Amino acid sequence: MIKQLLKQPQFLLGFFIIISLLIVSLGLNSIYEGPKEVKFLYKNDGSISKVAPFSPTDIPPFGTDRDGRDLFYMILDGAKYTLLIALGVAFLRLVSAVLISFLYKGQLKNNTFFNDLVQSTLYVPATIFAYMLMIPLFIKSTTDPISFGKMIVIQCIILTLIGIPSLVVTFSGDIKNIMNKDYIISTMSLGAKKKYIYRKHVLPEIKPKLFLLFAQQAVQILILLAHLGVLAVFVGGSQAELRGDFLNLTTENVPIAGEWSGIIGHSFQEVLTAPWIILIPLGFFFISIFSINMMISGLQNIISKNKRK
Repeated sequence: MIKQLLKQPQFLLGFFIIISLLIVSLGLNSIYEGPKEVKFLYKNDGSISKVAPFSPTDIPPFGTDRDGRDLFYMILDGAKYTLLIALGVAFLRLVSAVLISFLYKGQLKNNTFFNDLVQSTLYVPATIFAYMLMIPLFIKSTTDPISFGKMIVIQCIILTLIGIPSLVVTFSGDIKNIMNKDYIISTMSLGAKKKYIYRKHVLPEIKPKLFLLFAQQAVQILILLAHLGVLAVFVGGSQAELRGDFLNLTTENVPIAGEWSGIIGHSFQEVLTAPWIILIPLGFFFISIFSINMMISGLQNIISKNKRK
């Protein structure tokens, strides 16, 4: 299948964009410390001409946020968090769903409660599930601080769990169809064990679909992260910072991780006054989703060709 993928230009282009973003993001801090915050721009005579946030025309290429932080650096630095979370959660969803699906068609085949539970979760938007499950974490962290690493792990587990039911239904149907094929029935009648059949027959048949679903899940998670950002649910948690002057001090929750949804959620109130702060991370969400969709298109071409053979 890898040789076939190398012949799909849309897959290669999408893969190249995603890998390039990850490589640049992972190596960025080791080669570049990042620009200093720019709060003010000055005229030639030393007087203040502008105050942050600065537009892309003032400080190319992407401008700054209201704290004077360079958006270009923030986007590149945050790519590793956003993309790795999306890819990692997609992988965990698939592995968990496949394992549960094998069990579901065995011991849980006639379990009505489990079947009803799986079906009921398909009609609730994932964003609502994620929001309801993550908000208690933020409430708890105000009185009992949760470390950044622990928060990331818990949130990734939540993102994984809410996507498993629909995948279980998908894989269970596929496994059922495969197990009903004549050559599988013949193999079982000869005394073959289910573990052998799953390993030798079922997994090879669903392998192409696994790659396809992995890419589709990554797209869904990127969209979900963008939604959570708008709702001010930050991956990795947030910390309270004082803003304003001595006469008007306010407390503001600032995302700890630099992932893209955090940039959107933290600056969403700037959508009218400084729209580039929102549009630029949204643009990179679009580029990432578009790139993965190109990979999906390449995978679908391969699956279609293999079915015709």
